[in-house]
Amino acid sequence: MKRKYATIIGAVLIVTITCLTLVFTLNGVGNGSKTLTLVENGKSDYVIIVPESSWGRASSTAEGAEFYSANDLQKYIENMTGVTIPVMKDTEVPISEDEKVISVGMTNREGVRYTVDRDSIGEDGYTIKTVGNGVYIAGGRPRGTGYAVYDFLENYFGCKFYSNSLITWPTYETLTLNEIEDDTFIPKFTVRFLGGNRYVGSDDGSAGAASKANGNYTMGNLYGDRMTFAYRTGDWRWVHTINHLADIDIHYYDYETFECPECNTEYRANETIPGTDTDWEDAGDGVSCPTCGNATFRDFINHIYSLSGYDIANYIGMSNEPSGHVRFQPCLTGINPITGRSLAGEVVDGANRWLSESAAAGHVNDRLISVSQYDASWQYGGCECASCKAMENLTGSAAGNWIWLCNQVANSIKDDYPNVMVNTISYLYTVEAPVNIKAEDNVSVFICTNDYCAAHPWNECGVSLRYGSASDMTKRVSEWQEVCDHLYGYDYYRSMGDDRWLYPIQYQIYYNYKWYHDLGFEGVYSYMLTEQDNFCGLNVYLAGKMMWNPDMTFEEYQALIDDYCFAAYGPGGDSISEIIKLYHERSSENCWSMCTTNYFDIMPSSSELKYEYMDGEITNIYAEIDTSFVDKVQSLFNDAFTKAETTEQIEAIEKEYINFCYYKLRDLHDIMSNGYYMLDPDFDMTAEEINTEIYNTADKLIELLVKYNIDEIGYDGRNDTGHTVDLSDADNFDRMSLPENW
Repeated sequence: MKRKYATIIGAVLIVTITCLTLVFTLNGVGNGSKTLTLVENGKSDYVIIVPESSWGRASSTAEGAEFYSANDLQKYIENMTGVTIPVMKDTEVPISEDEKVISVGMTNREGVRYTVDRDSIGEDGYTIKTVGNGVYIAGGRPRGTGYAVYDFLENYFGCKFYSNSLITWPTYETLTLNEIEDDTFIPKFTVRFLGGNRYVGSDDGSAGAASKANGNYTMGNLYGDRMTFAYRTGDWRWVHTINHLADIDIHYYDYETFECPECNTEYRANETIPGTDTDWEDAGDGVSCPTCGNATFRDFINHIYSLSGYDIANYIGMSNEPSGHVRFQPCLTGINPITGRSLAGEVVDGANRWLSESAAAGHVNDRLISVSQYDASWQYGGCECASCKAMENLTGSAAGNWIWLCNQVANSIKDDYPNVMVNTISYLYTVEAPVNIKAEDNVSVFICTNDYCAAHPWNECGVSLRYGSASDMTKRVSEWQEVCDHLYGYDYYRSMGDDRWLYPIQYQIYYNYKWYHDLGFEGVYSYMLTEQDNFCGLNVYLAGKMMWNPDMTFEEYQALIDDYCFAAYGPGGDSISEIIKLYHERSSENCWSMCTTNYFDIMPSSSELKYEYMDGEITNIYAEIDTSFVDKVQSLFNDAFTKAETTEQIEAIEKEYINFCYYKLRDLHDIMSNGYYMLDPDFDMTAEEINTEIYNTADKLIELLVKYNIDEIGYDGRNDTGHTVDLSDADNFDRMSLPENW
């Protein structure tokens, strides 16, 4: 038997490499002694069969998903062997004891040639088994069969689905399979939401189904459609829904400009308020118009809604909050000033209306409806009226008001929509679990991890960098477990402050998802959406794997990282794996978070300022520099570049190298203060050598940013924007003259 590897990159490049004898054993993996020969001598005696009811069905149906999954199986067997096994209706192939079929889905063989405990496997689980010469792949509906097909291809034949543009498969002259007595798999997490749709969206490729994600952006309709949040027509919304459910659409953050109602001066949302370090989009209530001084930011907001036709001036200020804040969260216990109705009653009506509209539109996979707070800045908090405060005091937390509201919705929908869970979030001002209240059984809560230390696993550190009273993540979760029986993790696995900064979270994903599983969490959402975050493609791949199988060993997990690096970066992939380890070792020296304002604490600088004193006065300042980290990483990148064999591999390495160049340049600048270098007299690198290295690094960084059409790097939407680089005129930069704002 001869085996090779084929790789598709960008759906264009195919590379074939002779495989080592060590991996020959993968072909034919099973748990029995009999061997089935699926392909031999360029032909196959097998046919792939699907339910007749699936033929021609829409892809968004369970039956259609089984048909498309069978066609994917056909495609990858052809990729591996060059042989096309025909796909046929189950009724076209007679049932027999010695039949050579690969049955996909709920075919007419079920109950005759094999059985499946469908109540046990649910919507996403599956059973794979062989009986005689037949192979039977049957998954739950609507998505389980697609997941089964991709696990079959990966676990038994070695296909790898890293992303839509990075898929590998081995090639076989003879394709065999050892008999399988019973391979039944039921996912541990029922809710598996995965950001990073540009990597694994199944509307664009098979990696979405292979990732086993079942919700949010990732799972398209080709493989049975995602587990959806019910939504109103034209407005799919799965979080921050409160003002939409009650038809009070406060789009505070949607405005690019704010206009003074007194002098009509306009201020751009991302411009800095004169005399401050704050942008207008982050303005506080008491900020006055710098032009006329006659209007506050509260007046700006009232003016916006006056122009929009919403009469909500009283709504914003109706409860006369003691803090004086503009309130973007509605009064949950009071009256909607626009309609004069109970807001809680409107939310209940809105939820039922969304569910009804969603069902009428044919969204058969609705399993959740969000009743969650508006995404205003954390400092505003909830309503401070007497009734809201009374509820908050009774339950010990602002989250108690939300559980009370969710319970109203849950009780109203449970009979008509028994499969739908009311979902809310423990987030910002609702991080603390309430007391004296219990969530209904059809209520679930996402525990959001923003503002918590992401440098270490939650159970090892779990320190909040903002919420002192809820700073212990383990304690926080245990308190929420007393309130709600259905908890999900909402993980912010990306840097929201500086996308180009080094933000290593690969190993945290492993330990955190195991922790969620051990605590009995029922789902996870991994928030990774942007390509520029370092190793985002790898992160998305790893998160999908851990959501599907949090029981894997660390050795198995490390093998996923190593395999991905080899596939994406080529023969030098082992060096990239080592870089990831170095990043983790260095970042673990600090506690850092998605929202921390000091992003450069994530990766400590190689330099440390030293001060010499005499008679209490500073006589000398110098920088003590440890270049070992930068030198090691640079050497590993050099090795990866040297070993790369294709343009695609070089470009994949370059995209990670951008972030390192950015770090390296900032690191070099840390040894410069007030326009001169502060060097230990014994340090063996001269100022001129450092200067040359700075410009060489800047040259490379700008070259890559221009190559990949990246217009700006630096802080994103934060107060300190002094190191944002505008590259609109990058072609004209003088190599010895860095951009002004560096």
